[in-house]
Amino acid sequence: MNEKKVLLIDDEASLQRSLTLGLLQKGYETESCENGMNGLKALETFKKNQVPLHGVVVDVRLPDIDGIKLLKVIKFNYPDLPVIVITGYGSDATALDAKTEKADAYLEKPFTVDELTKILAEIPQQTAAPMVEEMKSAEPGGERSFSAYALLNFDENANLAEAYQELYFMDQVLYCDAIKGDFDLVLLLQAGNIADIQAMVEDKIKKLPGVKEVTFLPVDQPQLSESTSNIIGTVDKALGRDKENPEVTANPNFSRSASSYVFLEIEKDKLESIYPTLYMNDQVVSCDCIDGKYDIVLLMQGASFAEIDRNILAKIKPLDGVLRIKETPIIKLFEM
Repeated sequence: MNEKKVLLIDDEASLQRSLTLGLLQKGYETESCENGMNGLKALETFKKNQVPLHGVVVDVRLPDIDGIKLLKVIKFNYPDLPVIVITGYGSDATALDAKTEKADAYLEKPFTVDELTKILAEIPQQTAAPMVEEMKSAEPGGERSFSAYALLNFDENANLAEAYQELYFMDQVLYCDAIKGDFDLVLLLQAGNIADIQAMVEDKIKKLPGVKEVTFLPVDQPQLSESTSNIIGTVDKALGRDKENPEVTANPNFSRSASSYVFLEIEKDKLESIYPTLYMNDQVVSCDCIDGKYDIVLLMQGASFAEIDRNILAKIKPLDGVLRIKETPIIKLFEM
């Protein structure tokens, strides 16, 4: 029997087993992945080895990335590859999202193997060509910019409102946010080199009235495998992110939602698995590796602080290699 290959991206072990067996009996060989990142790695492997793929089955709810976003990334990289979206939480809105992002079919759980194979058989197949083409990667940008975070503590009697206003309009400051916790303000700074940022901190920020302490955290390039870095680059491209211009890309709307900076200490040898999961978390607006007191800083956004807390407890705290988490909610100055 000449088996056709199907990639299944779903974290439900029982569904993986049943579909793998059922599809095998129908002449389809199934490779399963429990999350979106591993699914994208599998697609890259198929491409490199020039393995024809009959289709991809993607669950809407995955541990690391929303299935509709994953559909968008797959279609960006492999526009002719058939993708079937499945979900146990079907709705008209989800079905419309799948259609908008060019899903070839949409199935609500529970469904039978016969229903799935009928769809696979009916989808026009153009699988060999997309799997041998080079994956679209982010085009190299121009001159590289450097970034750093500065965490500021002020004296008790300092005028935070005045300091905030001066910092907010200062050159090289991308973000200036008041936060609750161990620090008073967090800044995201950017310049052509790290020395210019350090000079700014020493010559301008530390000399502001009331500044007691500045914790300086340069942003590092994450030390990831070439495969993982390439995949993250294509995710950026597909979702319209611009890592060189985080102010434009993230554009968080602090006035209509809750936002927090989340600082993580991790086991360094677990970065390869931790970073992509954090990066593709639906509530993570930005994810940066930093050098200093912490290893990673996240900017997270949700409908409420309670929602962000639930995300941290359910998806970030259980990650193997995460040692400590410090959440610092962003607040408005008049709330302090």
